[in-house]
Amino acid sequence: MNPTKAKLRGMWALANGGTLTEAYYRHPVMLSEVDRLSRTDRFGAAVAFSSSMAPYLMRTRVRRRVMDFCDCDSQKWLAYAEGGGFPARVAYKMEGKRLARRERAWASVFDATILITSAEAKSLRPYVARGRLHVVGNGVSLPLLPEAAPVHPPTVGFVGVMDYQPNVDAVCRFVDRCWMEIREAIPGARFLIVGRSPVAAVRRLARLPGVEVTGGVPDVRVVLERMDVSVAPMRIAQGLQNKVLEAMASAKPVVMSCRAEEGLGGEHGRDYIVSKSDEAFIRDVRHLLRDASERRRIGEAARQYVATHHRWGDMLSRFELIVTGQVQRSSPVADVASLRVPPRPVFETLS
Repeated sequence: MNPTKAKLRGMWALANGGTLTEAYYRHPVMLSEVDRLSRTDRFGAAVAFSSSMAPYLMRTRVRRRVMDFCDCDSQKWLAYAEGGGFPARVAYKMEGKRLARRERAWASVFDATILITSAEAKSLRPYVARGRLHVVGNGVSLPLLPEAAPVHPPTVGFVGVMDYQPNVDAVCRFVDRCWMEIREAIPGARFLIVGRSPVAAVRRLARLPGVEVTGGVPDVRVVLERMDVSVAPMRIAQGLQNKVLEAMASAKPVVMSCRAEEGLGGEHGRDYIVSKSDEAFIRDVRHLLRDASERRRIGEAARQYVATHHRWGDMLSRFELIVTGQVQRSSPVADVASLRVPPRPVFETLS
């Protein structure tokens, strides 16, 4: 897909009453392939992942359609509008409102709709028939931990795709508002910004003392081992933050904003730290860098929380029941606890 052409399609659509999201991802080759498969096959089930793929699913000839929004993209656009300048703010708000209407329309006609948290599901609940709205959280693998802690300077880290605006905003604000005070208190401390495709604003941060922008790495788990503290200072956040779950799975204490915590069900002070201001971020990160026993306590609790609530096997079993239409009981309030997971996989029911 040509990004320039896709952006032009999106802007044209937005100017003419459509949504940028649908037009951006509308591609003739993809459309042709979906139509070809629908003519030649009769599928038992089909899943669209995220709102951008919903129009393709509407074209398919299939017995059961499942819409996995993950989180509602419309809410991200509306969040962008809160912090954007003119005229971007107007465009973001327009896209958010139009896409929200489309999300409600898609959710009302699909056989099942999946969201990643109950908070995300709340906005769609009035538009989805009873028993068709579900919550399935993200899973994470538990990596093996090193037998001995590696020796390195005090290290804070952030992991994420670095051309994604919420991530860019998070690290730039953290460096601008918090990092230099942390480094003054902890001489030699480092801040690792880990993730592919760093934009120019992120690359410039590497000029500052102690800041390292790695770009993409072969294995993020290796970089996580170098971190003493992981931060998630998100101002724009929807759904469940994988970066947070991965750090917790590696037994790293995470200091996060209130927005980053919204999809989690852990306990502040036990499983992670929630900092409600720049001053709190500075204080909490400094405290953890100075106190190895506190880092260890929170890190161990974090890993146990992920092992209990976010194992891939549990999440995928719930997802499987929904896709195959074998959900024994589905709560109208979209509570994952309402799904009884069988002891064995049920994929063979479609064969």
